[in-house]
Amino acid sequence: MLVEVSEDAYKAFYKDKRRQKYLNERSNDNGDFSYDMLATDEFNGEDILVDTVADTAGQAEKRILLDKLRQGIILLSDSEQQLLHQLFDQQLSERAIADMYGVSQVAIHKQKARILAKLKKLLKI
Repeated sequence: MLVEVSEDAYKAFYKDKRRQKYLNERSNDNGDFSYDMLATDEFNGEDILVDTVADTAGQAEKRILLDKLRQGIILLSDSEQQLLHQLFDQQLSERAIADMYGVSQVAIHKQKARILAKLKKLLKI
């Protein structure tokens, strides 16, 4: 199927085509690379980029908080440390711990809340 176009449209089309060919050749000569070149209808070339820079500030902050937490736990009584160990290390439920000590689950919950408030105060968070 042939479509008639004006001479100006014909020249503009081929001028753009020559310009794009020139830019592509220059890009190849210079070794340029663009992730846009990898883009297709199904895939975006920029999707393969991965941020490999570690969050060093976040890691440092986490380490400082963990050190403070360890220091704070040392200041707790043995029974307080034992309860935290059972709750968070052994992952026992408040109900299971309450059954072990023969007290109500509410009593264990209140004790946990007091210990955590004490730790928060010690850590000045």
